[in-house]
Amino acid sequence: REHSSISSTASRAIGMLIPIKGYRDSVKEWALIELQGKIEDVAGAELSNELGRLVAVQGQKDVVRLTVGYHQLEGKRLDLKKPFAILQKQQSVEEAGSATSYQVAGVVKSKYLFKTRPTALISKPASRH
Repeated sequence: REHSSISSTASRAIGMLIPIKGYRDSVKEWALIELQGKIEDVAGAELSNELGRLVAVQGQKDVVRLTVGYHQLEGKRLDLKKPFAILQKQQSVEEAGSATSYQVAGVVKSKYLFKTRPTALISKPASRH
């Protein structure tokens, strides 16, 4: 009997209000990078936070080049039809219990799409000095 009441409750739409906090001026704009394939470190070590170098191509609107190690990809910047937010979960313990809220960490409004295979560079990538 308990099982049937749980499944009937689950079949109905139940909403939960979760507070979302954020200030327009303090929210950073992020971008999504869409690649075809898989990124691996050849040495077998963990990947760092830095993927490569992204550069806008002069004279060509919204065209970019991404250099990863000895490979270069050419792609383009696209606006998303529906922007989305990056949320950071925050929990606080109060006398009445714990409360969950979300802080807006960023908003994604565009993406960089790379849909062609990378080109191998003959020489080493430029130094970052």
